[in-house]
Amino acid sequence: MRQLMKTIPALLITLSIVVLLMGCATRYPLDIPEEQWEAMTAEQRLQARQQQAALDQARAEQRAAEARAREEEAARQRAELEVRRQEAGFGERVQCVLREAEAYLGGSWRSVQPLALDVVQGMEWGFEMQAVEDGRVRRRGTGYAHFDGTRLTLCPRSGQYQTHAAACAQVVGTTSDYRRGLSERIEGHRFLRGQLRCDLHPASVVPRRRN
Repeated sequence: MRQLMKTIPALLITLSIVVLLMGCATRYPLDIPEEQWEAMTAEQRLQARQQQAALDQARAEQRAAEARAREEEAARQRAELEVRRQEAGFGERVQCVLREAEAYLGGSWRSVQPLALDVVQGMEWGFEMQAVEDGRVRRRGTGYAHFDGTRLTLCPRSGQYQTHAAACAQVVGTTSDYRRGLSERIEGHRFLRGQLRCDLHPASVVPRRRN
């Protein structure tokens, strides 16, 4: 047993060296094996490097295009949401504030900054959670709010409100409840919890007259 205990540290050191060497192994263009690379001519190696450079450039351009597409889609959604906010009818827009908020970030519950939500019926709205310590944002998380006219749902992933997942926190009330101001303690499993207060947006309180 003593002999085994003596050999364990040596084995661990050897294993660490092997892993380190594997991580530092030379990679050749186009993932060409070392033996094949050594057998290639200078011209063949140049061609392989050029092909690898072209592939790297194409991938970088693709990533940039995808990032631009995401930004454009986010801008389109923001513009659409703003239009819907301006056109929201009676009882279709709620404004909420989550205080004493805690989010499940990094494997534990952490206090986060109060959340302000402005949600229009039928549209999903993304929000960010920030855990601040010593005046600095230490951790971030995202969530999505959805309002269907009576139920406000906060979920960790987009579209999750449709499944009523346990991770989603929600509050339910009538138009009259929201008009008076609805306040409840909410909690989503390993997601978000706190004291939520919701009111109808001032422009959504009075029914619009029809001409």
